[in-house]
Amino acid sequence: MSWAQQRKATYTLSFVTIIVIILIIIFFTFFNKKATCSDSVQNQGETGIDCGGPCSMLCRADYTSPTVLWVRWAKILKSGTYNLLAYAENPNIGVGASNVPYTFKIYDKDNILLYTKTGSASIPANNNFVVFESGIDVHDKVPARVDFQFSNQYAWQKVANLEQYITVASKTVSNESTSPKVFATLKNSSLNQINNIQSVAILYDQDGNAIAFSKTLTDGIASGSTADIVFTWPEIFSNQVQKIDIVSQVLAQ
Repeated sequence: MSWAQQRKATYTLSFVTIIVIILIIIFFTFFNKKATCSDSVQNQGETGIDCGGPCSMLCRADYTSPTVLWVRWAKILKSGTYNLLAYAENPNIGVGASNVPYTFKIYDKDNILLYTKTGSASIPANNNFVVFESGIDVHDKVPARVDFQFSNQYAWQKVANLEQYITVASKTVSNESTSPKVFATLKNSSLNQINNIQSVAILYDQDGNAIAFSKTLTDGIASGSTADIVFTWPEIFSNQVQKIDIVSQVLAQ
């Protein structure tokens, strides 16, 4: 082989080698990606596309929608201002959702829509929970029915049930005839500090009707510690309080 032929062969081999390297890079870049929960492909044991299996997001067939147990309204000012409350249940163990859209609708006795309130809420894992709206002003109108509905546009994910560690150590109502208050003490029985605790007090009369609701936030409770909280109302209740229920929920940590 002449020198010119050897040089040509060397150039050709070098060119072919470069092309092979480029093809290998393209193959591993585009055709041999590591499977993830956001690659739009059903792989790595997923039960759907980017859901189920090792992914934190669940597929639709893996969960049950929350159940709204009841919806109430409570007048807090004689001028026509109300608080709204939806009491719901999440039957899914270890599964919750965040930023879930919802809608309250208030109707009068003639089924005329008086007010619509939208918002978003978090659904804790395997727990009863509430959705609370305050200061709804319908002026001289009188509510006769309140409807509540969650949107279907949200995603379920595997979450820790921190609410199981928050218990109510004590609760009392006072000043019912002047400016009602509920004093309560929360306890954190977990091994870690729990932050961003939202608590809602629900007051019932002797017939078991929910007559008042109020909300408060606690920044954090250290492991094994307690925190005193208070709920207030601007005006007296329509009936005497016979029972206090406090529902706590841990918001984003």
